[in-house]
Amino acid sequence: MYLISINNTLSINMNNRLMILGTNEYQNPVIVRAKELGYETHVFGLQRGEIGEITADFFHPVDILDYDRLWKECQKLHPCGVVSICSELAMHPMNFLLRKMGIPCNSEWTEKISTNKYLMRQVMKEGGIDSPNFMLVTEKSAIEDIYAATSEFIYPLICKPVDLSSSRGVFKIEKKEDLEKALDYALGWSKEKEVILEEFIEGPEYSGESIAYQGKYKLLAITEKYTTGAPHFVEIGHRQPALLELEMFKRVEQTLYKAFETMKIEYGAIHPEFRITKEGKIYFMEIATRMGGDCIGTDLTPLSSGYDFMGMVINICCGKAPSFTKIREPKLAENHYIMSQANLDEFNRLKLENPKSIWRCSVMKEISGNPILKSADRAGYYITVK
Repeated sequence: MYLISINNTLSINMNNRLMILGTNEYQNPVIVRAKELGYETHVFGLQRGEIGEITADFFHPVDILDYDRLWKECQKLHPCGVVSICSELAMHPMNFLLRKMGIPCNSEWTEKISTNKYLMRQVMKEGGIDSPNFMLVTEKSAIEDIYAATSEFIYPLICKPVDLSSSRGVFKIEKKEDLEKALDYALGWSKEKEVILEEFIEGPEYSGESIAYQGKYKLLAITEKYTTGAPHFVEIGHRQPALLELEMFKRVEQTLYKAFETMKIEYGAIHPEFRITKEGKIYFMEIATRMGGDCIGTDLTPLSSGYDFMGMVINICCGKAPSFTKIREPKLAENHYIMSQANLDEFNRLKLENPKSIWRCSVMKEISGNPILKSADRAGYYITVK
């Protein structure tokens, strides 16, 4: 059993109880994988009828943002670890509990930097990482001051809330006359009422699914991303592995590791998003200290790399080293999002003509016909393997 030490941390006795934060469709794969690995899954979240409430061995209807309640439940449960995979919201209470339990995780400084796009840009620039011109805008910023501060910026620009993900509040600005409208849009989304405004980097978009342990890094896979384009850049599909030459892969790897070190990332999954310009320069958009959402970490990375990415994260969140033994033969894996009736028709055709190519799919929502402004507006997805 656990012992309570004088500094109010838990002395770990490894058992098979695993505390998992989050119940939705994108968090559910780690519940399933933990059960496959022999863990007794104790899943926490508000009771909303999510799939994780059903797949969990034990569901605990507790708000994951109620830190005091979570810690009390943790002391009762005596878990061997605490895990969350794709959610920035859940990452904060996860790290809070890991620190209380004495399990190594990223510092509060790294956690803060990785969830604020402006602070991240500042740290990157100070660390010698290539960055576009950028500035912070708040709801109190005067538009005349913004015009003056961006007089040397090269259009197009892009603005996005410093504190959100999943394309929420993102807007591309083609000319100066559109600046105020775009900033109002992004500020309306931001919880902190803060927006980063920066030069838009042209080039294909990628992410590099990586793992950290004791400050050492391993790039597992590079994802090629497809989006709706301007103005909101909602992701419509992903491919792993990305179509990159070996030399570029190595350059990306070196650049990622330098950026991770600059942010002092030490433990867990890392999801850096970046673009490669036609000149071959690598520019980061952001780096998250969690798995990529949209099934990138849970499905595409294990399928395309053969590595047990979720198993690695579970190990680290239990204070153990990740295993780099491949558990399957690597394949080409793609995620396709349903944005229109034509997308849905293609999915239905594939189900009839080549069902074995479909790895899994979501429940499909009715296609609304409304503009796609954020990831949640998509009607569903399916994953294919070759």
